Amino acid sequence: MTKKLQNRLPVRNHDLNAIVEKSESFTLKKHDVSTTVGIVRGRDLGLPHDVLVKRFNYRGFFDFLIHKLFNNRAERLWDINLRLYQRRLPVPEPVAYTRLSFRHKISFHLSTVIENADNLSKIYSEGLLRKNRELLQQLARTIAEWHLQGAVHGDLKWPNILIQKKDNGYAFFFIDLDQSRLYSSPSIAGIIKDLKRFYRFGLEMGAETWVESEFFPAYIAFIPDEIKTKIDLTSIKNAALKEWINKGSKKW
Repeated sequence: MTKKLQNRLPVRNHDLNAIVEKSESFTLKKHDVSTTVGIVRGRDLGLPHDVLVKRFNYRGFFDFLIHKLFNNRAERLWDINLRLYQRRLPVPEPVAYTRLSFRHKISFHLSTVIENADNLSKIYSEGLLRKNRELLQQLARTIAEWHLQGAVHGDLKWPNILIQKKDNGYAFFFIDLDQSRLYSSPSIAGIIKDLKRFYRFGLEMGAETWVESEFFPAYIAFIPDEIKTKIDLTSIKNAALKEWINKGSKKW
């Protein structure tokens, strides 16, 4: 797979925007000042499958110019998504992206849809993780292997972890990869950042006891000793709690 995949998208930037703005084929998932995210029927794009579309919205000329010259958000997301996918890490397959231009001041990133999946928040709320010890082990192993491959998510909150139901069990996927990084070896600072964000969302869910007593021990069991000694879970929990309080102790 190469960047040439972007040329396989048989619609232009403004046509794709028209689909997102008006078409019944677009199902909105999230919208804010920065991004608009949803699913587009593949047949309306000339594709054999539905796609997840992330539009990076126009936020004023200065912001546009900065991203046009130095940091095209769609292209950066394509690059990291592609690298993670090629490493066979559990992320959606990237499909295409569009570039910013002075004519079209928005850009898009497209990836495959993870079908038949719910996010970790919903699965936890339904009690499945507390009932299914093997699913907990699989979650811990997936995140540990992600870190040991040198991957860092950057925003490891629970809605960014999908659990897909399959005929023979479950599979986990990481989404919303804008802040992700891929290093040549495990990043201790990145691991700590991810675990802190994971625990902070546990606080938001009222699930901090589960994270402390169930998830953290399961995760640490998959980490080699030379890395394990550099991960201070007490410090991670304290830092996450401080962040959570500073942000208003919001609940999910």
